[in-house]
Amino acid sequence: MAAHTNQNPFPGMNPFMEQRWSDAHLSLIAYCREELGLTLPDAYSAIGQEHVSVEGSGSSSYYPDVAIVEETWRRGIPSVWTPEVESGDKPSWAAGARAPVRMPRIVRRELPKERWVEIRHDDGHLVTVIEITSPANRGAGRLAYLTKRADYQAAGVNVVEIDLLRGGKRLLDMTEEQVRAEFGEAGETYFISATRYFDPDRLEVYPCPLREPLPSIHIPLRYPDLDVSLDIQRLVNRCYETGRYWKLDYTAPLVPPLNEDDAVWMAERLREAGL
Repeated sequence: MAAHTNQNPFPGMNPFMEQRWSDAHLSLIAYCREELGLTLPDAYSAIGQEHVSVEGSGSSSYYPDVAIVEETWRRGIPSVWTPEVESGDKPSWAAGARAPVRMPRIVRRELPKERWVEIRHDDGHLVTVIEITSPANRGAGRLAYLTKRADYQAAGVNVVEIDLLRGGKRLLDMTEEQVRAEFGEAGETYFISATRYFDPDRLEVYPCPLREPLPSIHIPLRYPDLDVSLDIQRLVNRCYETGRYWKLDYTAPLVPPLNEDDAVWMAERLREAGL
């Protein structure tokens, strides 16, 4: 086997990066903010944001740096209020001493963290949101994510959606029939899309086939300011190299699996890269 390369073995997205998507996602968000910070007009700033998502029928978002309870309660379990002993006759179910209150076992669960980049004008207005989607967006948190996207659009915010995942259900605001009719085989891979505040019903779509480089895309601002560009391939390649993703398990099966032609093409790319 040839010595492995430290460069992304694929011309576009590397689907094996989903193995460490939490790490890759964090890096992509940081690099996106950094690149925009170098190119935005002086009146704008790119800001990284994060919240914790609680999924369910009543989905809510909580900022992790806001404490709403006293610190001593956050570290343990509050005491139980005990009523005063009452005199007089009691029903049979209330007779006798109360059972002691049992202390629960504490299990720390990991709530999915959602991260994105905001572009704000110096006047404080939120102008553009850039979402790099996560597995939670494509899975259990899909409805909450779609609701948030619709809220941004209704509020007159530009929305850029960078979806570099294959697992779960696609987030592009098009039916599968529309995708196949409009893009054909490109619909089997990745999509980047954008809506602008003045016409949220118009979708700007960048199909990203597996075998092609990811595009440099338009990032909309506010009229009359011109768009800025964001090179998505540059972000992914930087993420691959700084994350040392040549150490990923390239023998692991992809989920969902590739079609036969793409699987053969991928195997050849990995062989040439020594992976």
